[in-house]
Amino acid sequence: MSETTVLLAGVSGGPGQDHQRDMWAPALAAAGLTTSAVWVPPATVEVERRRAEALAADLGVECQTGERPDAGAQAAIVCLRGGQRREFLDFAAAQNMPVLLDKPTLDSTAELEALAQIDAVVVDPHHFRWHPGFVRAIAAVHGGEIGLLRAVAAELVVASGDGAHPDGELRNLGVYLVDLLRRATGPATVRLRAHGRTDSWTFLGQTERDVVVSAHTSRTSAEAGGNGTLRAAVRFAGTHGSTRVDLLSPALQLHQPGHQRTLRYGETSVEGLLRNFAAVIAGRARPAPITDLLVLSRALDGLAASATSGTQTTLDW
Repeated sequence: MSETTVLLAGVSGGPGQDHQRDMWAPALAAAGLTTSAVWVPPATVEVERRRAEALAADLGVECQTGERPDAGAQAAIVCLRGGQRREFLDFAAAQNMPVLLDKPTLDSTAELEALAQIDAVVVDPHHFRWHPGFVRAIAAVHGGEIGLLRAVAAELVVASGDGAHPDGELRNLGVYLVDLLRRATGPATVRLRAHGRTDSWTFLGQTERDVVVSAHTSRTSAEAGGNGTLRAAVRFAGTHGSTRVDLLSPALQLHQPGHQRTLRYGETSVEGLLRNFAAVIAGRARPAPITDLLVLSRALDGLAASATSGTQTTLDW
């Protein structure tokens, strides 16, 4: 069986953040994918160039720095921003190369509208909805196993790391929760009120079908220290039952003298997303159109406006 090859294009991220190294590359093999090369544009800043070279060396592949990557990869995972992101999507469209686009909603809605004009096959990176427990829970909800859905609550808490993302945690982290809620409710008009600042966001609302939706995302204080996701969960309540999904499980907590670590097992949400990406590459699945990202982005705009004004708003997702 021939290998499905993926180009790792760009290594941009927040301060200290390297999704290519820490999120995507380690999960490729589980999805039947392999790295063809690491590529960064010639104008890449020195710190990212060194990061790309180190990643390529660790993976045993070439680090390319030409105007365009060498041909050969069947798809790409893209960690680029701004004009470099747009230029790569143009290239990918011309090559008929599917793209997994890292952190798309760090772009503004206007910037995403411009990207939507590019005829590229784009898979979004919102991996929590591919967690096996969430997939099963959504099937149970939509199948009426807990009766009529009456409420959905989602939470995501991450460690302080290098601090709040420069673009704010609503578009960096909050987008994952909005994505999960809309998977549960389906397309909906939502009346809600949001409260937020750079590193913490909360909202409570209700859909036109009277489903209560709520979410909280935050980053711990610098004093707490640490890296990684501390809590990620979704709770569903229906007229005849309820269920809760821990998006970080299954896992074992290993306690040793003076030390504790988490050992995860089974398919993770990132592996589930990459398995779907492999199906898109092979033509066995079709991603949502890139315009779906605009729905998410406009919902985030509505949340930000509510928090700024301190008033209730109505939005669609």
